Amino acid sequence: MSKNNNIFDGDSYKAIFARSIYKFILSRKWTTYADIMADVNNLSSARELEYSVSDYDGYGELKKAFGDIRKAIKDTLGGDYIETRGNNRNRSFRYVGENDDPLEEMIKAKAINDLKQYWQFCQDSAGFFPTSWLEHFFSGSRDLLQMKDKKRKGEQVINADQDRQQTNIEFLPSLYEHIIDHNVLSITYQPYDEEAVELVFHPHKLREYNGRWFLFGHAEGKDPENGYNLALDRIIKKPSVIKEKKLIPPPTGFYANFFKDIVGVSHIEGNTVQNIHVRAHEYYIYKLMETKKIHSTQKTVTQFGMHEDGEYGEFVVTVELNNEFVGRILQMGAGLEIVSPTEIRDEFKQRVTKLYQLYSTDNE
Repeated sequence: MSKNNNIFDGDSYKAIFARSIYKFILSRKWTTYADIMADVNNLSSARELEYSVSDYDGYGELKKAFGDIRKAIKDTLGGDYIETRGNNRNRSFRYVGENDDPLEEMIKAKAINDLKQYWQFCQDSAGFFPTSWLEHFFSGSRDLLQMKDKKRKGEQVINADQDRQQTNIEFLPSLYEHIIDHNVLSITYQPYDEEAVELVFHPHKLREYNGRWFLFGHAEGKDPENGYNLALDRIIKKPSVIKEKKLIPPPTGFYANFFKDIVGVSHIEGNTVQNIHVRAHEYYIYKLMETKKIHSTQKTVTQFGMHEDGEYGEFVVTVELNNEFVGRILQMGAGLEIVSPTEIRDEFKQRVTKLYQLYSTDNE
């Protein structure tokens, strides 16, 4: 069946409603249009709708989608197996056919189309992913040869500005699989300017920041108990599995909270979340910060324009101070200024002073 004839395909209101309607139909429970509208709007129930279902965008498409689903089931099974009750305002419906998945072939056709789109994405975005991912997951396949050929010819349409050739980048696929398989690892790790250490490591999460990859987890005998951070380029050799150990998982929601209040990957002991006011002195920088926010908490508090003390715009970011935040601000040079709190402004003063001292004397 072609994509144009599949009522489940696409991102139109009608297709979105069709997928929701069919999910409710398979439950065989009495369902209303309000239930469908709530589901599509990510609400837990129709009681959370702010106003009548008929006042929501897409209501007409919802009704059309229901009609199409009903007709498709009728055409497939040779009869109308949708019961309805109530009037137009509070009508509900349910499926009563013997076939538990009457439109299975349509769903399969959509899945195949989705896979084709994903395959095309992999072909076109091979320049975005680290080569080690592709070498591992497409090893020995014709797909990998085609990706390499596209890259050689410069035909990939998705790319990244990082070369992603970081030391130990080839460990990424196996580390991913160790996390999925809940393996405990023996890792030889060498922090900067320190001796190498042997770690019993319970891997939880991989995270990339600014072109560098990090492995987070629980390192036995190390603090913090969870969220211990290993840079891939500091791992000495490929980690091995400790079969007799059972993985210690992080507490529920741990990493969502761990990364919630920071830029990048690091916490600095003793630093707390603060409202940091940042001033943009150039309109270009101001607009850049609007479109490429430093952190999800960033909010504009002063629109860019001429004020009594000069031309600027301001925004506030609610984060902990760490090196990644400092780096994001300083990379904009004189375009950004920390206004408050005082102690954070003083931290930036010290860093800028050191920079000035480096450049204030010519090397001869």
